Amino acid sequence: MDSFDDEYECFTCKRRFRVSVFSISREWERVDYRGEMPSVEIVGSYGLECYCSQACAAARRHLVMVKEGVPIRCPGIGPLELCAKCRAPVEMDEFHLTYVESHEVHVSGFIRRTVDIDYLAVLCRKCRPPTSDECRDCFADAELANGEFVKADDAELPQPV
Repeated sequence: MDSFDDEYECFTCKRRFRVSVFSISREWERVDYRGEMPSVEIVGSYGLECYCSQACAAARRHLVMVKEGVPIRCPGIGPLELCAKCRAPVEMDEFHLTYVESHEVHVSGFIRRTVDIDYLAVLCRKCRPPTSDECRDCFADAELANGEFVKADDAELPQPV
């Protein structure tokens, strides 16, 4: 029999819970449009808060995003969406920061199944450039140059001194 010992504490009501988790996260991701349906590649995810219910998540959603300094704009998954902060275009097939609200359930061991996901905001690299600390191990096909990720085959990268 599979045992699941992870326990969470709801950021809203402080209740301890397991199995079903509602959360708000920020993640570095890009969308691949080459298949029948778009797929999302997530390379780095940071959970901001977790909740025992959708009602508890809704109660703190605005506060979490205010603390992050990001307005909720609920983008789609099209090839071009607008930055939540400056309204500049965000090319969704390139890595960008996305804020998501999700509902997941425990399946077994460390496996969780996503039941639902809502996109709260996407940010352009000018408003939220990737940092080496959060992305050093995330971008296997990219290098950090001048505070911006550049694909190694697209540009000549600066050499270490």
